[in-house]
Amino acid sequence: MNNSNNKIDWRAVIIFVSIAYSSQCGGGFASGSTPWTYFFKNTGFFGLLPEVTQSYFALLGPLVVAIINCVVIYFFMKFAMDFRVFDYANFQAKYAERFWGGKLAKPLQWIYEFNFNWLLIVCMALAYSTSGSALHELTGIPYLLTTFIIGIIMFLLCMKGTDLVRKNAVFMSVVIFISLVVVHVPNVFYNIASGKLATEKAVIANEMNSAIASGAGSYIKFLLIALFWAYIFSGQNLAGYGAYVNHAQIFRNKKTLRVAVILSVIANWAFLEMSAVNLMANYSDIFEGWKNGTAVYSIMIVQNGWAQGGIKVLSLTLITIAIFFATISTAINYAQGFNDRVLNWWEKRQNEDPEVSAQKRNKRGALLTFLYIVLTWAISQVGLTALVAKGLTAASFITIFTLIIPTIINVVIGWKDADYDAIAAELDAKEKH
Repeated sequence: MNNSNNKIDWRAVIIFVSIAYSSQCGGGFASGSTPWTYFFKNTGFFGLLPEVTQSYFALLGPLVVAIINCVVIYFFMKFAMDFRVFDYANFQAKYAERFWGGKLAKPLQWIYEFNFNWLLIVCMALAYSTSGSALHELTGIPYLLTTFIIGIIMFLLCMKGTDLVRKNAVFMSVVIFISLVVVHVPNVFYNIASGKLATEKAVIANEMNSAIASGAGSYIKFLLIALFWAYIFSGQNLAGYGAYVNHAQIFRNKKTLRVAVILSVIANWAFLEMSAVNLMANYSDIFEGWKNGTAVYSIMIVQNGWAQGGIKVLSLTLITIAIFFATISTAINYAQGFNDRVLNWWEKRQNEDPEVSAQKRNKRGALLTFLYIVLTWAISQVGLTALVAKGLTAASFITIFTLIIPTIINVVIGWKDADYDAIAAELDAKEKH
């Protein structure tokens, strides 16, 4: 192998880390709702999965998520890079054809197709449910009205602002990053130094001890439940792996891929861990808010944190902007993905002339966007917490069969490295053109 092609391509690393960070730090993450739901409190999953009823192991959850994500993302991205399968349908087929005679390839494609479309709907609903909840909790405007306002904004942006959002994706990612740093880093130090974290940890420990004494479970049972829900959190990240696979084509060798995956996982783990620390330090207040329907816990972290006066106002403004930017970028991408998938399917089915399809695409896209907005707005009325606990949990459960188990089997079977010199030559040729 050419030694130059075995070097780390830092440009590819930066691109992938940015993509992974922005995709995982969405509105649910920025609002604190997702980590609270999976590490602290939720009501289970229609009786099929256990409830998260205590939070003693909440600080362990982000580390478990990081380990699972790191291993799974690395291997499925390496598989896509080595076998040159960058479309998720082709990837899924190749991933499943290597065991049991390929009999599961088609079924797994269908299952993932359903899961991906389910994610399109749930994540869009979650997007403006998050913004609507933040606006409701800051202004007191009814949730129904705030989500309606956000829905109108989303429709206008989907129609007119797609290019604008894409061109400013880096800017929005930087704003989200800075906002989360401003909110979480100083509050981590404040909550530790002030003793708030230690006090709330004692409250949580007493809850667990009382539950054990009442016969509700054991230390081991609660630990296993915590580990299980950490996987569910990871699974909802990995459920959208179809968006990752396409980016496997930017890597020249496995060394670059390895560094990119590790750094992306560390970045997301750091913010998730800080979020968990600050949620735990405000556990009692947030628990009361959760029982009363509050869903945007980052606002409570700021309100109960170190900042005062103008700095507190600035912090609240930044976290609100971060939540809004995170939801906008998610919503626009999902809406565009929904439109492209439906329109491409329709045009292929009708066997239309490409020129006719091009002429009708904008009008059809507008109609689809309107229907999509109406559908997802209606779904958002079930509330942010319910969307996270039920909608994304369903996607996490399906991921076990479409990605986790196939990954384990493929790693056990093993495969040869690709010809990375040939990949480098291919990428060089593309860059010249």
